[in-house]
Amino acid sequence: MKYVVYGENKVMTGDAIAEAVLAYAAALGENGTTDIVEIPTSDHDGVGVTTELLLGPASQVMVEPAPDDELEPEDEDLVNELTRRTAEVGGGRFVDAASSHSEEPEARRLRTEPPTS
Repeated sequence: MKYVVYGENKVMTGDAIAEAVLAYAAALGENGTTDIVEIPTSDHDGVGVTTELLLGPASQVMVEPAPDDELEPEDEDLVNELTRRTAEVGGGRFVDAASSHSEEPEARRLRTEPPTS
C-alpha cells in the first residue's frame, strides 16, 4: 500500500495505482497540461471510496509507504489507462514507472523497450 500525498492530505491506495498517478502527474507537469483522475482509496475507517485528484503543473504530489493491507485496491485497467495517458502526453521517460506493475503486453513491452522520444 502507498499513500498519495496531495497538499496537506493523503489517501491510501495500491502500489501500482500510486506509482501510475505519480508518473502521470510528472508527465502532465512537464507538458503544462492538467487532468482529473479518479482512484480507489480507503477512508480513515478503511471503507473503500473513490478520490478525484487534479493533476498538472501546479500539483505537488508525492507517494510514500503505507501499512500493508490485505484489501489493497488493485485496478489493472486504471493503471493501464494512466500508463496510456502518460505516454500520450509525451511522458515516455515516466511510462516505465507507470507500467512497472502491469501485466498487459504493452506495459511489459514498455518495460523492456522504453520509447525513445
